[in-house]
Amino acid sequence: MQKQGLTLGKINGIRVGLDYSWFIIFVLVVYMLAVWFFPENFEDVSTAGAWVLSLLTAFLFFLSILLHEFAHAVAARKRDVEISEIILFIFGGLARMKKEPEKAADEFVIAGAGPLCSFVLGAVFLGIAFLSEPFLGEGLHGVFWYIGYINILLVIFNLVPGFPLDGGRMMRAAIWHYTGNLRRSTRVVSIFGQVFAFFLMFVGVMVIFGGAIITGVVWIFVGMFLLQSAKSGYYMVAMREGLSGIPVKKMMTIDPSIVHPDLSLRNLVNEHFFKNRFSCFPVVRQNEFLGLVEINQVKNVDREKWELVKVSDIMTPRDDLNIVHPETDAYDALMQMIDSRSGRLPVMEGDRLVGIISRKDILQFVEFRETLQG
Repeated sequence: MQKQGLTLGKINGIRVGLDYSWFIIFVLVVYMLAVWFFPENFEDVSTAGAWVLSLLTAFLFFLSILLHEFAHAVAARKRDVEISEIILFIFGGLARMKKEPEKAADEFVIAGAGPLCSFVLGAVFLGIAFLSEPFLGEGLHGVFWYIGYINILLVIFNLVPGFPLDGGRMMRAAIWHYTGNLRRSTRVVSIFGQVFAFFLMFVGVMVIFGGAIITGVVWIFVGMFLLQSAKSGYYMVAMREGLSGIPVKKMMTIDPSIVHPDLSLRNLVNEHFFKNRFSCFPVVRQNEFLGLVEINQVKNVDREKWELVKVSDIMTPRDDLNIVHPETDAYDALMQMIDSRSGRLPVMEGDRLVGIISRKDILQFVEFRETLQG
């Protein structure tokens, strides 16, 4: 499946991309710098100059975030933890790990690398601002001062001991190291993270009442994002423990209904989607698995063309799919779905399709087991 957003390129095998939401925060940062920061603090800077300096400042700001995430990636590689991509989005950056660290020490080092990088960047930019003040114009001095100051603030913010912030991960690693219980450690920092999230939302409301509506709304949304991330972080660890060592063959749909690649979309809808009420079907010709066709792919084709368009024209080919074995760990399969942003994976034994595993299958399995265990 294709990644969402724009791909900037690959660095040392790691995809670097921009989520579309990033453009919102980029425009907002440039606007606030050009309209408020530079005019208020540097009277000699012209209006045009303020916009140019704001663009430069925003670029350096997001470059700092990118370097922060690369610090995580470098530390992860040193600890044999693979990073699939680095994404900049509306609330910052994310170095996406294919698998979570297996040791507390690894998590502590990986989490700490980002704030350390931001601290170094902050010190460097503040040093440049201090040493070059007599030589630089007022505006450029403001750029270096602002970026240095923001990087130090990022260090302080990220070291708050609440999940999913770096400080929360470092605190979790410390508790995990001393207790040996990853789930309990995550529960503790998840609670800290949720409390901090509510605090940020409260601050946002107070800021709005103070008249700074845009700033207040930003803080509220950041708090909402952290709240959801703190909850989902604990949920994923619970899933990891609940699914560890359980193969997908115990929860997959065995011998799923299949469709032929030459079937028209009209017949696909009438004879399969409506009758079976599945949202996805494997495409097979003479026992050869060719790919998957989903209802959303049909939805993107004009109804007038359903009689002419074939399943093979819109399906996701086998080569573009992540494929798992019946003995694949269910948690690993779930992580592949999350990483590829897909809802299901084909299960193959050799060249034979033996089943389909979906997120729904996994979640139902966990729910049933927890119900039976009381």
